[in-house]
Amino acid sequence: MEQIFKDLLIAHKAEEVRRIIIKIGKSKMRWDAVGNRKNNLATINIGTDPASGVTERITNAIDAVLEKEWKIKEEPTDIKSPRKASEIWYGIPDGRISKIEDALDNRIQDLSDKIQVTLFDSGKDTKPTVEIRDKGIGLEPEQFSETILDLNGNNKIGKLHLMGAYGQGGSTALSYNNLTIIISKPFFGDQRKKKKVAFTIVRINEGDINKDKHEWYEYMVDKSTGQPFTLEIDDDVFEPGTLVRHIMMDIGKYKGVITTQTNSLWYLAHNYLFDPIIPFTISDRRNDRNVNRTVTGNNRLLTNNPNLDYFNEISLTFKDGSLKIYYWILNTTGENPKNRISGYASVSNPIIICFNGQKQGTLGNGIIKNDLKLPFLDRYIIVQIEADNMDNDSKRQIFSSTRESLRDTSILADLKKLTIDTLKEDDNLVRLDSERRQRYFTKDDTQVLDSLKKRLARRINSFLSSSGQGTSVTTSTLGETAKSEKLPEITIEDPPSFFEIVTKSPKEVYPNKTFSIKFKTDAHPNYFAQAETFAAFIDPQSFGSFTGTARVNNGYGIAYFKVNEETDIGETGEISLELRPPRLKTISASVDLIAVESPENSDTDDNGKNKSPNIEVSFVDKNSAIYQDNDWDNTNVGEVANSQDGVFISISEENKNLTKLVAKAQRQNDQAVQNIKNKYLEHISFYAFMLDQNKPEKFLSEEDNELSDGVYQKIKESELRNASETVCGMINDFFELIITESIESETE
Repeated sequence: MEQIFKDLLIAHKAEEVRRIIIKIGKSKMRWDAVGNRKNNLATINIGTDPASGVTERITNAIDAVLEKEWKIKEEPTDIKSPRKASEIWYGIPDGRISKIEDALDNRIQDLSDKIQVTLFDSGKDTKPTVEIRDKGIGLEPEQFSETILDLNGNNKIGKLHLMGAYGQGGSTALSYNNLTIIISKPFFGDQRKKKKVAFTIVRINEGDINKDKHEWYEYMVDKSTGQPFTLEIDDDVFEPGTLVRHIMMDIGKYKGVITTQTNSLWYLAHNYLFDPIIPFTISDRRNDRNVNRTVTGNNRLLTNNPNLDYFNEISLTFKDGSLKIYYWILNTTGENPKNRISGYASVSNPIIICFNGQKQGTLGNGIIKNDLKLPFLDRYIIVQIEADNMDNDSKRQIFSSTRESLRDTSILADLKKLTIDTLKEDDNLVRLDSERRQRYFTKDDTQVLDSLKKRLARRINSFLSSSGQGTSVTTSTLGETAKSEKLPEITIEDPPSFFEIVTKSPKEVYPNKTFSIKFKTDAHPNYFAQAETFAAFIDPQSFGSFTGTARVNNGYGIAYFKVNEETDIGETGEISLELRPPRLKTISASVDLIAVESPENSDTDDNGKNKSPNIEVSFVDKNSAIYQDNDWDNTNVGEVANSQDGVFISISEENKNLTKLVAKAQRQNDQAVQNIKNKYLEHISFYAFMLDQNKPEKFLSEEDNELSDGVYQKIKESELRNASETVCGMINDFFELIITESIESETE
């Protein structure tokens, strides 16, 4: 049996495992169904993403390490969360690795050795063998069927210091390969040199096609004991803890070399464990590689990122609990900045909802582009919503057991709304979006282009009116441009000398809506993270409630409130904010409130009138930032961006259909070229605008599947290519007439 165990330790290929099974022999073993039920296929196969299965194994490994430390600490009863355990037991501030700036810090280096995730050669390049090894609490033989080989067990439900709660469990990982080795040795806390190690092999039983409807999963046990095989093994051969090795596992796109950005174990680990409780190590041993990387989570990588323009962290109440919203804005410097986001999050789903650092689901970038109208921050902004302290009922209603998507409930709708309302209040996001826009668009002061824009605006307004959309667009005057200014940084003083509300009084607010009060101060940001040094009051209390405070940046902060649903229109109130430096006089500031009717249309201005967004159109060539950032080529046509400042339409000057017409016009004169380009710009811009107005939700019923933004973008690009072909064909048909148009006719 010792030789069998040694063979098992180095078995990474299916044929090696099968030889071990034959060597043990049928007389010594039997096969029991995983979960103690033969009909286990539906439960184990519930997941659709192999990454989720691997993540569950890593989560189990983290829990095993935490459980071992809990035993060492004599099972304390005052640890109410895994982050608190990480803080107290391992010295990680607030249990957040992101607060440790140096990746070489001993706390990271020492902890990362406790969990190893390794890829080995399996004999098939597309399906590596995946091993998860922890140096945690380990398992006794009789615990296998109650824990690691159980289905829907409840062994963690009362242990608040552990991560596992809402997932289906590591058993879902079994569905992506046919053979899995499990070895475990329990930790007892004594110094015995030899300890009992247990092992088993899980396989898929194909059944009898004439008798069985489907396959099932089963594991090998010692026929004499009914438990996994056991033997005494020294710690230097196998240290206490657990090894799970999935032989020839189909992990989909994550099979790449672990140092690659998006199709690797590195991406899987960071994307699915966005903010892990403790760090761990990933390794690649395939093809004689010996590559190791420490995983500390995307939260840490983003917070301590040289490519960062802006970061904020906001604590908010939500239902009967609370949550935190973190968001990062990546800068536009360096090579290929627009694709930088793909190393941290999905381009089309950059809003990640996490529980105990593990991704539970995502929200799409439609929130960024459409709801927040920050199109020039799309692909640069990443948002994490931390639900660690969300109330149990809310978590139950939005978290699914597969962790692959969120449950589409009213609680999810409320969470989306809170996220939108919160980010809308941050003026820095509007400023950054405007700065990015100015990088792309420069004002063209030609009279011809100005006339073209006015003509285009008239056509668009006619379209909007006939379609019953009840809004309109306008054009700016020549040379006019919007410009936002970054607020000057305020130097921190200790003790603080001033605290001032900058929101205009009275602040108009809407019943049952979130709003914010903005302030500036020279106090240290830490004052606003503690109830002892910062307080917010609303009078009367029946008017509304304080919901949270944003992290103070460079002396500017935001306090969030919500008006009660029962508050009457015309009712007034007052908000008081108090800064309470220890042993010093309290500094306070206040602002008046008045409840007003909420505008029914989000496209209305402060006076209740329809907004008329400014429209800008421009040609972009291959040297422009927008062309390069979007990786355009001669097949691309253009794009439309709706920001808070207006509608911006970019049309590619390099499109192959247009360049053919331009080459033909060049045989005439420069004016002919300009006439052709202007005609193309007007018509293709009008079509691009109409296409952008036709959002998927206008055509999909509640029963239809949601159309992802990524798919919708591909559809729009295809439609624009068709439009370009059509427009250029029509221009070619009327070529002689168009090239002889006078400048006067263009500017009428």
